[in-house]
Amino acid sequence: MQHRRKKHNSMKWIGFLLIPIFIVSVVIVLTSNKQETESINTSKVTATKKVTVDQPPQVSDISTESDSTEENTVSGEVKLSVNATDDHNISKVEFYSSNGEYLIGTVTSEPYTINWATESWVPDGEQILKVIAYDNTNQVTEVTKKVMVKNPEPVSAKLVGYYAGWAAYSGYEVADIDAGKLTHINYAFANVTKDGKIAVGDTSTDIANFQQLKELKEQHPHLKTLISVGGWTWSENFSDAALTEESRARFAESVRQFLLDYGFDGVDLDWEYPVGGGEADNTNRPEDKRNYTLLLKKIRETLDEQSEKDGKEYLLTIAAGASKVHAANLELTEIHPYLDYIQLMTYDIHGEWDPLSGLNAPLHPDPASGFPGEWSVGDGVQTYIDGGVPPEKLVMGLPFYGRVFKSVDDAGNNGLYQSFSGGGTSLSYAKIASDYVNQDGFSRVWIEDSKVPLLFDGTTVVSYDDPESIGHKTAFIKEMGLGGAMMWELSQDPDEVLLKKIYDDMKDE
Repeated sequence: MQHRRKKHNSMKWIGFLLIPIFIVSVVIVLTSNKQETESINTSKVTATKKVTVDQPPQVSDISTESDSTEENTVSGEVKLSVNATDDHNISKVEFYSSNGEYLIGTVTSEPYTINWATESWVPDGEQILKVIAYDNTNQVTEVTKKVMVKNPEPVSAKLVGYYAGWAAYSGYEVADIDAGKLTHINYAFANVTKDGKIAVGDTSTDIANFQQLKELKEQHPHLKTLISVGGWTWSENFSDAALTEESRARFAESVRQFLLDYGFDGVDLDWEYPVGGGEADNTNRPEDKRNYTLLLKKIRETLDEQSEKDGKEYLLTIAAGASKVHAANLELTEIHPYLDYIQLMTYDIHGEWDPLSGLNAPLHPDPASGFPGEWSVGDGVQTYIDGGVPPEKLVMGLPFYGRVFKSVDDAGNNGLYQSFSGGGTSLSYAKIASDYVNQDGFSRVWIEDSKVPLLFDGTTVVSYDDPESIGHKTAFIKEMGLGGAMMWELSQDPDEVLLKKIYDDMKDE
């Protein structure tokens, strides 16, 4: 009995020992299965997870557009463009010529397009263009293209375009100027202060515009820029600035510093007008005639001193009224040696200030004119030549605008040389072309003797220039051996209808 109890007790202890062993075994099995399941699940996740790799920019081939019709050949003003995309963002696109040695410019937003001026400075022959696109992580992609440059003969005439600073307010920027069709840009206007110094005219726009002019010159190294001073609105202090040797020296020194500060190649004086004329509050003196000569002499001397210091050529020009009255108030034989050229304002011959409707800029007088002592663009040019100015120093003005005469009292002679009661205004060529030519009953009439058109609808006369009349004027410039053409002003012909005509006509044959 005792033996059986001992045996029973032994079996009992063995049972107690097996229970924890069993429990541990179950736990181990369950843990192993869980780890195995998690391992399988992890493997599945790893297998399905995508690894994102930052890709470099994708860039299309370089597209080139120019006047050339030959395949892979460019000339003049060339439009370069690419399409660029990235899985993040494109930060900038750089355009190069000379196989990357010359930076044409940088574009930071779409469209990735830039103008490349080849004429007058890029030699004919093979050019390798390069475009480099950067993304936000500074990865880059390069594309290149071989092109042949084949430029027309350079223009030896001066092609001077005025840019009015206020044009920026209506959306025409300095960057919009087709500088490949110009040799000079005159920025209008700087002011003349009461203490007789040149000053920025409109601080809200001019400084930014000056910077854009610098950038434009980088793209067009042939281009010269001048700051025009005065104009109709800001000529009131010219007489005081020219009055004494001290005042002339002060003004000349301020001009020197202005050119250095803002990067201009010269100064263009637009004094409207010495001795008499201009706005009612202008200061005018009889001695302005002599003092203007002395002022120009002092400026020329001051700019020549600066040239000796830095080796740069500085230009000095004027814009002048073209009538005999205006010419008589200038010492023509004495001033032209100090000037690189004179720009004749051969327009505004008639306007809304007159008692009769008339022609804004007739090339020759109209025998049917109702104005006594009628004169013309050609007469103005001849007046200056007769006054002693060499023809090659005369740049003839071409208007990119027209004059309007409203409510003419008589429809005879297509409304021309009639009294009018509705007043008038000036209109840009772009506005005339879009809203008046062949619009609302307006008919175009060609004035054969004067070689200009007008528009008439029975009550309103519009006197203007179009490509046909511009062609007669460019032919006259060549015939007379003049220095070139001046255009007032560029924003009035944004589609370049007249500018292109002038450029094409003035190319050397």
